[in-house]
This record gives sequence, C-alpha cells and structure tokens, in this order.
Amino acid sequence: MAFRIRFVMQMNAREAMHLIELRSSPQGHPAYRRIAHEMHRLIGEHAGHSAIAGAMRYVDYSDVDLERLDAERRTEAKRRTLGS
Repeated sequence: MAFRIRFVMQMNAREAMHLIELRSSPQGHPAYRRIAHEMHRLIGEHAGHSAIAGAMRYVDYSDVDLERLDAERRTEAKRRTLGS
C-alpha cells in the first residue's frame, strides 16, 4: 500500500512545470494540489530558481471546495442536453 513511504523524485524544469501545472488544477486531488503548490513555492524560494517558477503561468492557487463537483455537474448538464 506504500502509505507514508518517503521517496525522491528528480526532474528537469520542463518535467516539473508539467507536473506542477497539471496537478495544481481545481480538478486535482487535494493532496496532489498541496504538494504541487509546495513544489512551486520551493522552486521559487528555496532552490533560487525564481525565473523558472515565474514561467509556470498555469499554476492554480485558487481555493476550491469539492474539487470535481463543478466538472461533474457540467458533464451531467451536457449529457442531459445531448440526450433530449
């Protein structure tokens, strides 16, 4: 089950940008979002790569409740309009 097992990830700037921008979206799992936000912050502040962190334009720090609920509601509305 790998619960609370530490591991190390090594990635280049492009891989980090892709992972952080994708996993920080409102539809992302709250745990993934929290980690993506922390990675973005650490790249900019702790690692000293503020230019790389600044290039990540699609990192979403918005506060969302019930992350996937809005997306599921839109999908259901589309199904209703196509079905009728």
